[in-house]
Amino acid sequence: MDFFELLRLEDDFMHPKNSTTSAVTQQLVSVEIGFHDTPVDNRGAQLFNVAAGTAAEDVLETARMLSSGLGQLCRNLHDSLNNGELAYCDGVASMAFLAETASALVWSVQRGLPSRVQEDGQ
Repeated sequence: MDFFELLRLEDDFMHPKNSTTSAVTQQLVSVEIGFHDTPVDNRGAQLFNVAAGTAAEDVLETARMLSSGLGQLCRNLHDSLNNGELAYCDGVASMAFLAETASALVWSVQRGLPSRVQEDGQ
Protein backbone atom coordinates (compact mmCIF):
# COMPACT_ATOMS: atom_id res chain seq x y z
CA MET A 1 0.00 0.00 0.00
CA ASP A 2 1.50 3.32 -1.01
CA PHE A 3 1.24 6.73 0.63
CA PHE A 4 -1.65 7.98 -1.51
CA GLU A 5 -3.70 4.83 -0.87
CA LEU A 6 -3.24 5.48 2.85
CA LEU A 7 -4.55 9.02 2.36
CA ARG A 8 -7.63 7.66 0.56
CA LEU A 9 -8.19 5.22 3.42
CA GLU A 10 -7.86 8.14 5.80
CA ASP A 11 -10.66 9.91 3.90
CA ASP A 12 -12.90 6.83 4.37
CA PHE A 13 -12.35 6.99 8.12
CA MET A 14 -13.18 10.70 8.20
CA HIS A 15 -16.70 10.19 6.78
CA PRO A 16 -18.54 7.49 8.76
CA LYS A 17 -21.70 6.44 6.93
CA ASN A 18 -23.73 5.06 9.86
CA SER A 19 -23.10 7.67 12.50
CA THR A 20 -25.15 10.64 13.62
CA THR A 21 -22.37 12.12 15.72
CA SER A 22 -19.95 14.57 14.22
CA ALA A 23 -16.63 13.01 13.37
CA VAL A 24 -13.63 14.29 15.26
CA THR A 25 -10.64 14.34 12.97
CA GLN A 26 -7.08 15.15 13.68
CA GLN A 27 -5.15 17.22 11.16
CA LEU A 28 -2.33 15.32 9.48
CA VAL A 29 1.02 16.75 10.49
CA SER A 30 4.66 15.85 10.04
CA VAL A 31 6.85 14.13 12.60
CA GLU A 32 10.50 14.99 13.15
CA ILE A 33 12.78 13.20 10.71
CA GLY A 34 16.52 13.74 10.45
CA PHE A 35 18.28 13.59 7.11
CA HIS A 36 21.58 14.26 5.32
CA ASP A 37 24.31 12.36 7.12
CA THR A 38 27.40 14.32 8.01
CA PRO A 39 29.99 13.89 5.26
CA VAL A 40 33.07 13.36 7.49
CA ASP A 41 31.81 12.36 10.94
CA ASN A 42 30.86 8.67 10.99
CA ARG A 43 28.72 8.76 14.17
CA GLY A 44 25.50 8.78 12.16
CA ALA A 45 24.77 12.42 12.97
CA GLN A 46 22.33 14.14 10.66
CA LEU A 47 22.65 17.78 9.67
CA PHE A 48 18.98 18.61 9.03
CA ASN A 49 15.55 17.80 10.47
CA VAL A 50 12.01 18.10 9.20
CA ALA A 51 10.09 19.99 11.88
CA ALA A 52 7.39 18.08 13.72
CA GLY A 53 3.84 19.45 13.70
CA THR A 54 3.89 21.07 10.26
CA ALA A 55 0.66 20.68 8.26
CA ALA A 56 0.90 17.77 5.83
CA GLU A 57 -0.34 19.95 2.95
CA ASP A 58 2.58 22.35 3.40
CA VAL A 59 5.12 19.57 3.70
CA LEU A 60 3.84 17.72 0.63
CA GLU A 61 3.64 20.92 -1.43
CA THR A 62 7.29 21.64 -0.61
CA ALA A 63 8.28 18.08 -1.51
CA ARG A 64 6.36 18.38 -4.80
CA MET A 65 8.12 21.63 -5.67
CA LEU A 66 11.57 20.21 -4.86
CA SER A 67 11.00 17.03 -6.83
CA SER A 68 9.70 19.00 -9.81
CA GLY A 69 12.77 21.23 -9.75
CA LEU A 70 15.00 18.19 -9.40
CA GLY A 71 13.42 16.69 -12.50
CA GLN A 72 14.19 19.87 -14.43
CA LEU A 73 17.81 19.81 -13.26
CA CYS A 74 18.17 16.16 -14.27
CA ARG A 75 16.76 16.89 -17.74
CA ASN A 76 19.19 19.80 -18.11
CA LEU A 77 22.11 17.60 -17.03
CA HIS A 78 21.00 14.90 -19.46
CA ASP A 79 20.87 17.38 -22.34
CA SER A 80 24.24 18.88 -21.40
CA LEU A 81 25.93 15.49 -21.25
CA ASN A 82 24.39 14.50 -24.59
CA ASN A 83 25.91 17.65 -26.09
CA GLY A 84 29.38 16.71 -24.83
CA GLU A 85 29.51 19.17 -21.95
CA LEU A 86 31.07 18.33 -18.59
CA ALA A 87 29.18 17.44 -15.44
CA TYR A 88 30.50 18.49 -12.07
CA CYS A 89 30.37 16.38 -8.91
CA ASP A 90 29.06 19.27 -6.81
CA GLY A 91 26.09 19.68 -9.15
CA VAL A 92 25.24 16.00 -8.93
CA ALA A 93 25.65 16.08 -5.12
CA SER A 94 23.26 19.05 -5.02
CA MET A 95 20.67 17.05 -6.94
CA ALA A 96 21.11 14.14 -4.51
CA PHE A 97 20.51 16.54 -1.62
CA LEU A 98 17.26 17.75 -3.21
CA ALA A 99 16.12 14.15 -3.68
CA GLU A 100 16.97 13.29 -0.06
CA THR A 101 15.16 16.40 1.19
CA ALA A 102 11.99 15.62 -0.78
CA SER A 103 12.09 12.03 0.44
CA ALA A 104 12.50 13.13 4.08
CA LEU A 105 9.53 15.49 3.75
CA VAL A 106 7.24 12.76 2.38
CA TRP A 107 8.53 10.25 4.95
CA SER A 108 7.81 12.68 7.81
CA VAL A 109 4.17 12.93 6.74
CA GLN A 110 3.87 9.20 6.13
CA ARG A 111 5.24 8.45 9.60
CA GLY A 112 2.73 10.93 11.04
CA LEU A 113 -0.31 9.06 9.70
CA PRO A 114 -2.45 7.72 12.55
CA SER A 115 -2.05 4.10 11.38
CA ARG A 116 1.77 4.45 11.30
CA VAL A 117 1.87 6.09 14.75
CA GLN A 118 -0.01 3.12 16.23
CA GLU A 119 2.25 0.61 14.45
CA ASP A 120 5.41 2.36 15.65
CA GLY A 121 4.08 2.54 19.20
CA GLN A 122 4.46 6.31 19.44
